[in-house]
Amino acid sequence: MKKISKYIVLALLAAATLPACSDLEKKLLTVDVIGKNTIEGFMKEYDGYVAASEGMHAEIRSFYPIRIKYAEIAGDLLNITASAEEGDRLLFNYQMEQQHIATYPRTYWAAGWSVITQVSYILYYGEKNLHQGWSVSQNTTVRKIMAQAYFARALAMFDICNAYAQPYNYTPDHSHIGIPILTHIASFNEALPRKNISEVYSQILDDLDNAMALFNEVEKEQPAAAQKNAISDCYHISYIACEALLARVYLYMENWEKAAYYSQSVMSKVPLASRDSYIEMFRNSQAVPGSEAIFRLNSYATTSSLSTLYDPTRSGGAKFEPAPMMYTIYGADDVRKNLLVYVPEEGETGIIAGQTPNAVCKYLWKKSIVDKNLQCHDNFVFRASEMYLIHAEAVLKQSGDVAAASSDLKALIARARGVESSAVSLPSTVDGLLEAVKTERIKELCFEGHRLFDIIRRKENLVRTNNADVKTVNYPNYRFILPIDQMEMQSNERMKQNEGYETK
Repeated sequence: MKKISKYIVLALLAAATLPACSDLEKKLLTVDVIGKNTIEGFMKEYDGYVAASEGMHAEIRSFYPIRIKYAEIAGDLLNITASAEEGDRLLFNYQMEQQHIATYPRTYWAAGWSVITQVSYILYYGEKNLHQGWSVSQNTTVRKIMAQAYFARALAMFDICNAYAQPYNYTPDHSHIGIPILTHIASFNEALPRKNISEVYSQILDDLDNAMALFNEVEKEQPAAAQKNAISDCYHISYIACEALLARVYLYMENWEKAAYYSQSVMSKVPLASRDSYIEMFRNSQAVPGSEAIFRLNSYATTSSLSTLYDPTRSGGAKFEPAPMMYTIYGADDVRKNLLVYVPEEGETGIIAGQTPNAVCKYLWKKSIVDKNLQCHDNFVFRASEMYLIHAEAVLKQSGDVAAASSDLKALIARARGVESSAVSLPSTVDGLLEAVKTERIKELCFEGHRLFDIIRRKENLVRTNNADVKTVNYPNYRFILPIDQMEMQSNERMKQNEGYETK
């Protein structure tokens, strides 16, 4: 076939968000219709198929920061400054409506479905072209890419669900409305209805089962790769990433046995970062990419959308800052609190000269990094610390295993304080340890996109001490999820609006 730029093809593959679309999007999608033969020909070539896989990872890299930002702005750990965008303020103060198409109701939805659209192409053409002229080793790589695609769809569906549907445990029989399910290349004018939450979660679990089965096949054919037993490249989806997502999904489903099983499996394979490298794994991520990382997003030579929000050295200062309560929960010797204060490096000048402002430093690279390509932040999707916290919560809920939960928490706290586990004191009761898990999830995972979802899945009220106008949102509440945006509602006759937003 005639060679074309992979970037053109990736743009074509990314053109569709959801098949039921606005008039403007239909015009954009004519590119997709016109280019289908080109896409098919490109995907028949092994190099083209591999390039599409990289495009899928890039789509995740575009989507996940939106998901992180959403879960933290709507939570209780942030203050928003005067320079924050209007859409962030609307979300912060729980004023988001379906007509706000320039911000979260639309951007989160579109970015998530863009991932799923990419997956549809990869799975369709992977299955179609296997054993059609590619070599044995190439076919093995294609199956690995298909495994990664199944994971990507599961991740995107799970995260879209978290923002647009009430949590899995909202109704006892899990019959409440979820999101559409897309498992094929959608036709131009296809309109998809929303399925109930049970069906959506079943699809997520099926996708992860398929991903792990394919990874197992790959390992048998390439045992040196050791897909199940090590992470050779944390920037690409792996078998262990599938286990980590299963641990998180089962936690949200309150399937404590399976949450404990999969988190323990990951813990046995991925060690915690050392205390000495803790700050470095956030602020110099390209130097220590694999430090406790299960899956993170490679931002080499690209601009981080999150760093611009938290950087106090930029003109106008940071748009987001830690809420004051964050400075009351850490002990004096806790290394994690150092990521909440910006300390200028030697020779650094500018608007913060002589100051140490409060700031979320998890997304700020060190100014001493000279190479501009390395001046980036690699967002974590999964890291080992989360697995310890999932395991602790799950074993307490499942069987009241105080000893196991204490061991998990002590590993994190001892690492943070630089002491032996024996020096860490914890409550001795199940209820006391469950409260300790909640506190440690804030200390360890703050600003990484977990907070709002933790509050909702526990059916807790949101009670804030930050500078938001809205201080309390009681559970249950329709405001805990986003409306389906107006453009989607107008273009998809089968789409149902979330309860509470119907007449807004």
